[in-house]
Amino acid sequence: MSGKPERGGTPDVRIPKALVEKLVKGDLQLGQFLGMTRERLFEYAAVGHKMLQAGRTRLALDIFQGLTAAAPQEPAFHTQLAATLLTMERVDAAFDAYQRALALDGSHGDALVGRGEILLRRGNVPEGLKDLSRAIELDPGLKKRSTQRAKGTLLALKKQAESLKAARPKR
Repeated sequence: MSGKPERGGTPDVRIPKALVEKLVKGDLQLGQFLGMTRERLFEYAAVGHKMLQAGRTRLALDIFQGLTAAAPQEPAFHTQLAATLLTMERVDAAFDAYQRALALDGSHGDALVGRGEILLRRGNVPEGLKDLSRAIELDPGLKKRSTQRAKGTLLALKKQAESLKAARPKR
């Protein structure tokens, strides 16, 4: 075949068997299979982030779901998907996405902060504090907004604990 469509048909696309086998085995990510560079994927992620910041949550969700399908080994995309899901109050799904990110990179600071915040929300204070503290250890200069938020949360919890301790009657 010439590769040209036949009267309204589709072109005859031939994909090398070795390439398909790599994709099926998981040795090749969908984005790589489609010829998308890492840089291009992160450009899409930047668009998704802008959509989330602009309140276009559904569009951001679509973008990050696509990115996690195209590059399932990239923890940043799972983290951004989780943040989007959390914005939509889909807390369990967000927690799962943070878990996937941390399974890929246990020292992903943004994912640690997100998961830590959910753990605190669920009442699992020791584990939540552990995640927030670990994120701060990874970014002691507080360069990331998520780490700044973690530090603020820890300080607020410390102040609250001190107030409760001071309010207790002395024996």
